[in-house]
Amino acid sequence: MTEVKHTLTAFIHGESKVGKSWLGASSPTPRLILDAEGRAKYTPGRKVTWDPIRYAPPENDGTWDTCIVPVTEFDTIQQVFNWLASGQHPFTSFVLDSIMEAQKRVIDKIAGASQLQTQDWGEVLRRLESLVRAFRDLALVESNPLKVVVFISGTRNVDGVQRPLLQGQFRDTVPYYMDLCGYLYSTPTPDQQDVVRYLLTQSRPGFVAGDGTDTFAHVIENPNMSAMYEQIIQKEEA
Repeated sequence: MTEVKHTLTAFIHGESKVGKSWLGASSPTPRLILDAEGRAKYTPGRKVTWDPIRYAPPENDGTWDTCIVPVTEFDTIQQVFNWLASGQHPFTSFVLDSIMEAQKRVIDKIAGASQLQTQDWGEVLRRLESLVRAFRDLALVESNPLKVVVFISGTRNVDGVQRPLLQGQFRDTVPYYMDLCGYLYSTPTPDQQDVVRYLLTQSRPGFVAGDGTDTFAHVIENPNMSAMYEQIIQKEEA
């Protein structure tokens, strides 16, 4: 009997410095983080760096939990996808941190040092949408080791609603490509010495969120992607 592949695809958005990178880095190991913002070095865990243009993915030899790919150009993102799509990799989780920076890399690829023209925006959004859906779909391939895919984004208030910090129609459609769209926020502890993070998983007035798996609490205190993935497994095996 073929073992059922349990998967979770998630889109996480929230204000700057609220802990989105930390949440992405809590995904099941071995994890791959496309680090377009330079934040992965601040997250916990044993790390290794990978240059996908020059080398094959590192072996899962037990010396690292997180593989970091610094992203300075779109070709790096594309090469990572090629490796992941081949199935010749050890990664259980993939995290893109962040999708806003990936959008900028797409713009750089199209316009270079020139100013992006109005007519180019359609091409930018098509490429970005294709990229997101392609990475998401890798988790759906039974033979691919990838099981958890996480996209991270900033947020901004648009007409009274906290929405992903993206351009055009893509801002409104991308959350619905995923099993889960979560809004991450934090509140200080009573003594003001620390903060507690919360992940909103259900739509509320003023916030874009939703749980297509019908698995998670409406608000998760101190969320952890590995623990959330375990919930998915437990529900599907019950």
